[in-house]
Amino acid sequence: MATDTELSKLQAVKELIFGKEIQDYDAEFKNIHKLISDNRAKSDQDNADQIKALGDLEKNITARIDRLEAEVMKKIALLDNKKADRAKLGKMLIQIGEKLQDA
Repeated sequence: MATDTELSKLQAVKELIFGKEIQDYDAEFKNIHKLISDNRAKSDQDNADQIKALGDLEKNITARIDRLEAEVMKKIALLDNKKADRAKLGKMLIQIGEKLQDA
């Protein structure tokens, strides 16, 4: 086994030969780690923002669907059950069917 003196000599030689390169690599690794950390934080924030935006969009869509459903229900309630109205509705459905076949 190498003694402490031999290890310190080896360390000194290593520092003389590779000192600048090791410092450059250490600085570069620190820079890369900082970039990764910054990107991870930004990604986490972007995810949180997207989740919030999707939640808001879901609420808006649900509210709009509810409003449209209420409006349709009102219009249905206004329709008469008279035979004439049913006949009109039947004719309109036939026309829609014909248009779909032609398209």
